[in-house]
Amino acid sequence: MQQCKSCGGNSLVKVPEFEKELTVCLDCGEVVSIRFVNPSILKKYINPDY
Repeated sequence: MQQCKSCGGNSLVKVPEFEKELTVCLDCGEVVSIRFVNPSILKKYINPDY
């Protein structure tokens, strides 16, 4: 089980936000993780010079 690094709490919820899914600690409000639901949208940020 995932645990909050700020407070050590384990009451975490997943919150949808547009194209992202945030995992937030209910004890302190810290955002534990951010996950893109559709990672293919990130391809527009690829720099062809690299």
